[in-house]
Amino acid sequence: MSTSPYRAAVFGEMLVDQFATGPVVGGAPFNVARHLAAFGHAPLMLSAVGRDDTAQLVMAEFTRYGMEPDGVQIAPLHPTGVVDVEMAADGGHRFHIRSDCAWDAIEAGPALAAMAAVEPGGWLYSGTLALRSPVSRATGLALMRGHAGPKYLDLNWREGHVAREVALEAIGLADALKVNEEELAMLCQWLGGQAAAASVGEAARFVLERVALRLLLVTCGAEGSVAFGSDGARIADAPAKPGVQVVDTVGAGDSFSAVVLAGLLRGWDMGTTLRRANDFAGHICEVRGAVPAQLAAYGPWTESW
Repeated sequence: MSTSPYRAAVFGEMLVDQFATGPVVGGAPFNVARHLAAFGHAPLMLSAVGRDDTAQLVMAEFTRYGMEPDGVQIAPLHPTGVVDVEMAADGGHRFHIRSDCAWDAIEAGPALAAMAAVEPGGWLYSGTLALRSPVSRATGLALMRGHAGPKYLDLNWREGHVAREVALEAIGLADALKVNEEELAMLCQWLGGQAAAASVGEAARFVLERVALRLLLVTCGAEGSVAFGSDGARIADAPAKPGVQVVDTVGAGDSFSAVVLAGLLRGWDMGTTLRRANDFAGHICEVRGAVPAQLAAYGPWTESW
């Protein structure tokens, strides 16, 4: 049990990505949590695992990253999450996310009790995928409603898993929202706009006129990223890391979010935050997997920050 308050909490799935070459621990929220731990901001991870060998792989990462499992529940009637990963002909990946997993059964009572260890002004991160099932959906929304501090939501859309209405409810509870360009266009359409013909700035202003966010972050691939304030004004932008030799893009958005959260916790200005987030996300694209294989890989980043 942690003896000091957490400055951040992360809610959502912990799982294993099953590649042809073997299992790799993942889950977007768990990727964010592990990065934060490596940056020196070990968060409270709110999730669930089963009683199986896959759970042992997942929980070993807590030891490797020096994290406490205070917010992890055991769901003995459910298997630990697994995603079957298929390599596509274009070099990308197709993800087949198994249903009825432990992270679909995160109970509200223990999660809300664990949140007592988070500083009142600390950040709460969530994605939308863990909102797909009734149990975890109720828990995730209760956490967002109940937390007095700021909430960061990564839309991280996975078609066919979460209802649009649920995602919009979560967005309405968030203070900061992170989307990519395609998700921004989709969100505009959800809200009644014609996003396909709009620029990123126009689409962002349209969304922010209809959703009460303090911060909207848009990642634009090779074009970098942009941050908008509650009034739709552009706060900052930053180019993508130059010369990236892409190995795979798995976890790039998660690494971006983790650095943004680190910047918010440390009080960096938004321009610096976006630049560092883009650079680290570019680095993650140059290695296999969503997190570095060796913790020493974080050293140059944390030392330069």
